[in-house]
Amino acid sequence: MTIHAYSQLYLSKTSRAIGNMLHNAVAVFGMNGTDFLKRFIQSDVAEQFESGNPKYIAGKSGMELFLEVMEKTTGESCNADLVKSYNRSPVYWVGWMLAHYQWHSGRTFRSILDTVPYDDLLRLYGTLHEADIQKCYEVMDAHFANSESKLKTARKHCGITQEALANESGVSVNTIRAYERKSKNLNKAQSDIVMRFAKTLKCEVSDLLE
Repeated sequence: MTIHAYSQLYLSKTSRAIGNMLHNAVAVFGMNGTDFLKRFIQSDVAEQFESGNPKYIAGKSGMELFLEVMEKTTGESCNADLVKSYNRSPVYWVGWMLAHYQWHSGRTFRSILDTVPYDDLLRLYGTLHEADIQKCYEVMDAHFANSESKLKTARKHCGITQEALANESGVSVNTIRAYERKSKNLNKAQSDIVMRFAKTLKCEVSDLLE
C-alpha cells in the first residue's frame, strides 16, 4: 500500500499548479519540456512536492513554481507577471498527470520521467486526456512493470552476476531476483539493504530506487 506524502484534498491544487508551471515553461517562455523538467528535478522544488511540504502543495501558483525553478537552477532572478493560467494544453496535461501519478505511486518525479520521458507522456495525451485518472495510473503502472528495474540495470552496468551481488551484499539470490523482476518493491526495503546494494554496485542509493 502506497503511503501518500499529502492528503488527496490538496491534489487538485497541486496538479493544477504543476500543470501550469510546465505550460508556462514551454508555451509561454518557449523552453524545451524535457530540459525544464530536468531543472524542476535538479532544483529542490520537485522534492518539496514529494515530501508534501504545505508551502508548496497549498501555496504556490504555476508561475511562482516556474520562476523558483529557474532562479534555483540559473542563479538569476526571473521577472514575469504572476498571472494564473487556465490553459488546458497537452503540455499542461503532462504536468497535471505527472503530479497525479507522483502522488498516487509515491515514486519520485525523477524515477517517473526516467521510465516515461516527457515526449512519451506528451504522446499519451491523445488517448488519455479524456480518460478517467485511474486509466492513466494503469497505463503508467504498465510502463514501470515492463521496464527493467534500476537494480538490474546497475548490476549489469557493474558487470556482476546476481550470485556475486548476493555474496557481496549478504542479500539472498532469491530476494535479489524478486527485486529485479519487481515482484518485491525495493523502495520499501530496509534502508541497510539498499545501502549494501549501492556500496557493492558503486552507485548512489537514489540510482536504485524506482
